[in-house]
Amino acid sequence: MPRKPKPHALKVVSGTTRGKSTEATPARLSGTTPPAFISDRARAHWPALADLLADMGVLGDGDLTALGLLCETLTEYLEARDTVARDGATYEATTEAGAVMYRAHPAVAQRNDAARRLQSLLAEFGLTPSARAKVSGLPDLRDDPAAGYFK
Repeated sequence: MPRKPKPHALKVVSGTTRGKSTEATPARLSGTTPPAFISDRARAHWPALADLLADMGVLGDGDLTALGLLCETLTEYLEARDTVARDGATYEATTEAGAVMYRAHPAVAQRNDAARRLQSLLAEFGLTPSARAKVSGLPDLRDDPAAGYFK
């Protein structure tokens, strides 16, 4: 799997910029309305995550879909975790020969898969200790110079 590109700020600090190294300047978040595709349960996580990422200065308008996926994945993880806590990690199954076997509850695999995807999405947003050091904030929104003329 190819490595993810190093953020421009890290290239500058480490002195590995060669020639013209341009930094993309995405627009900083201008609103916190969740996308329509996320479920009501995922919407419950939206305000806290959006506020946290906006305060960190890393959430741009182009990140709303990814943040929606983060909310959905967090919801999936919590639901699977609650199912395992309620029903247990294993269940009894009887074989054709009459023997009793213990099998992993399907929610265990769902929880583990959601945890893996959640970890990946958290790292993308810089919400893990190791990823936080690699994420730089977005520039502040620039004032529109023409705004003073059109009052």
